[in-house]
Amino acid sequence: MKKLLSIMLAVLMTASVLTVAAAPVYAVNSPSAPVIDRDAEPELEVNGTTTTTDITYAPDENDDTTITFTYTGDGELTGWEDNLDELGLEENVDYTAVMNPDGTYTIHFITPAAINIWNDEKVVVNAIVKFPTDQTTTAKPNESGKSPKTGAITAVVASGVAAAAAGYTVLKASKKREED
Repeated sequence: MKKLLSIMLAVLMTASVLTVAAAPVYAVNSPSAPVIDRDAEPELEVNGTTTTTDITYAPDENDDTTITFTYTGDGELTGWEDNLDELGLEENVDYTAVMNPDGTYTIHFITPAAINIWNDEKVVVNAIVKFPTDQTTTAKPNESGKSPKTGAITAVVASGVAAAAAGYTVLKASKKREED
């Protein structure tokens, strides 16, 4: 009887761990209301050359759908460009973009389609910069130290290990009781 009870308890514990492990699969945002991914990274360019250090960007603290870009490199900033029209978005319908008096560039994503394009990392922002005639742009190495994203698979693997450990512990305990 004790052996049967131990086996049933082990099966029940394993089933509950696996059920918890599957929970991240069902935790998906509603497709009708996408949310800006704060970790999405646009392609940043200066005069059409990719850069990792001359432009910074950040979502607005009060409105995640608004992203502001700042040119921090050398040379005189004369304007900004983006590829949102080329991606099929319409300005003042899907998004708004404005160069601010301080030289920063702000994009506000209005529609779900625009937000999805940001989240899919398809946005390119280009700073138009005037350099002295003897200076050119060069790409600098990325020293951000940003780690890669991890997925739900980690939770599933950890849950599987936990389930195996729980089952092993229950079986060991039942064998020990039989010996006593």
